[in-house]
Amino acid sequence: MSFGPYDGALRDLILLLKMGKRDELAGPLAELAAATWRGCGWPRPDLVVPAPMHWWRRWRRGFNQAERLADALAGHLCAPLRAVLRRHGGSPQVGRSRSERLRLSSRGFSARRPVQGSVLLVDDVLTTGATAAACTRALLRAGAEEVRILTLARTPDPRSLP
Repeated sequence: MSFGPYDGALRDLILLLKMGKRDELAGPLAELAAATWRGCGWPRPDLVVPAPMHWWRRWRRGFNQAERLADALAGHLCAPLRAVLRRHGGSPQVGRSRSERLRLSSRGFSARRPVQGSVLLVDDVLTTGATAAACTRALLRAGAEEVRILTLARTPDPRSLP
């Protein structure tokens, strides 16, 4: 589930968070995510897990925006945050085709330790769903009973565009 489409003011805010290194925006953006979660009627998760970022990209940016969002969201949901996922390979997915993204993500994630119960996976933008699917598979392999995905924004399906 996503708060809204990846365009307009929401896109601008996400880009400020990520590229503008304005991590103070994580709190207000997490409030939007919390409202989206409440609107879904989903039960409270046992664990909130951010989508991981390769260590090199995290070092260069100074933070993982998904982790900042997930941390603030976990506070709203009264659920623990655990950064249990690891990303292998650091190739950015921006500008890659759907098939390239799917190929990269299929082998790109693992869990550092076992997890239990229901997990809420948090990321900033869902594009093709490749990262979310690969993270979900890694969480299920690690013992999660179910995984729900919450993002701030979703890009339109390119197949649906004129």
